[in-house]
Amino acid sequence: MTEKILVVDDEKEILISCRKILEHAGYQVTTVESGEYALELLSTDVYDLMLLDLRLPGRSGLEVLKESRSLSPQTYVIIFTAYATVDSAVEAIKSGAFNYLAKPFSDDQLLLAVEQALEHRSLKIENIHLREQLTERRDFDKILGSCPAMHRVFDLLSKVADSEANILITGKSGTGKELIARTIHANSSRSSGAFVAVDCASLPENLLESELFGHEKGAFTGADRLKHGLLQMAHNGTVFLDEVGDLPLVLQPKLLRTLQERQLRRIGGERLIPINIRVLAATNHDLEREANQGLFRQDLFYRLNVVNIHVPSLHERGQDIPMLAHHFLRQFSEQYRKPVNSFSPEVIKSFLLYSWPGNVREMQNVVERAVLVSNGPCIELEDLPESLVGSSPSGLSWKAVRQREALALEKPFLVDLLRRHQGNVSAAAEEAGMTRKMIYRMARKFGIDIDSFRKA
Repeated sequence: MTEKILVVDDEKEILISCRKILEHAGYQVTTVESGEYALELLSTDVYDLMLLDLRLPGRSGLEVLKESRSLSPQTYVIIFTAYATVDSAVEAIKSGAFNYLAKPFSDDQLLLAVEQALEHRSLKIENIHLREQLTERRDFDKILGSCPAMHRVFDLLSKVADSEANILITGKSGTGKELIARTIHANSSRSSGAFVAVDCASLPENLLESELFGHEKGAFTGADRLKHGLLQMAHNGTVFLDEVGDLPLVLQPKLLRTLQERQLRRIGGERLIPINIRVLAATNHDLEREANQGLFRQDLFYRLNVVNIHVPSLHERGQDIPMLAHHFLRQFSEQYRKPVNSFSPEVIKSFLLYSWPGNVREMQNVVERAVLVSNGPCIELEDLPESLVGSSPSGLSWKAVRQREALALEKPFLVDLLRRHQGNVSAAAEEAGMTRKMIYRMARKFGIDIDSFRKA
């Protein structure tokens, strides 16, 4: 979308000059000669940026600036004036202006000030969207899992999240690699910056280069305006290169050079633009093998793979299956306002036997469908897809299936029992009709620390 700029100045020469410079750079420009008219436009239309003269007839530029903050808080403001003083600059910034430009200014000075303001605005909007998606608490609560493989992931996340290291996240499709990346960003010193995701697999080569690096107006047929690339949009934040193994070989040297030199050049541009980004990448490829075979640049692989986090497939996370299923059940029953609150034992057994080739994403879809088609408060076998109900143990021994069932059913029961009785084994045993010895034996079996339930 073309950015809209409002220019307010009582000098017609300035208005004509600004319109010519900015329209040539690809912006949509509106010019007015009075602050009153500018405020009318701001009350009826949305502008990305306002260039505002400090000295205007009638209402002063500062008065217009202050009123514009309530009329259109999303509009960034650059003040310019021929009467440049420190005091007026400080007052303008305190009143909400993003920057201050002294007349006379060159074409390059104007374009640079406009570009910086619009980039900052874009990053702020992206950050607002990110904060809406993430919980306010900076922890790993959104990543569910209690199996040993996930504990290793959590341990590594806690060590590397708040660092500047580039991280390569590996795992099969649907395992939640982007969620891992967003969690890393949220727990890093860059969390106040933008998180910009790039799907390297979904765009053709010519469009991907433009998306990543941006282009100048007229750089190629159809480039009718300047475009900021996603790498530049991630300045002072994090860029997530999803399915980086699908990045075309021809683009890999340019990306590597950008990461090494921390600056990029837009398509058709001459100016090098400094960027400060952290790179998180994800792939379902064996990228090291492909690098050794010449299918992916080795130097880029090593640049991305400073730290590797492998996300296990759902089939490898047997004891997490019921936990995830119940999580999605709560999510979709609330979303669709249906009082569905449980799975039948047969459904849980089917979940444990199934191989889940689509991983967590597939489970999410299965549970969503089941909630939609269910006729009662409990999900039954008939609510599941036929392919899932008719599945085989997929290589699991029946002993392994029984172990999964025990973890799925007995462990949550014991945890809930101990929590309700605050670690009082005698009271828990009495309620469950069990002996104290049985409670202790089950706790050892599932690695449960009874003392952790007791109040200090």
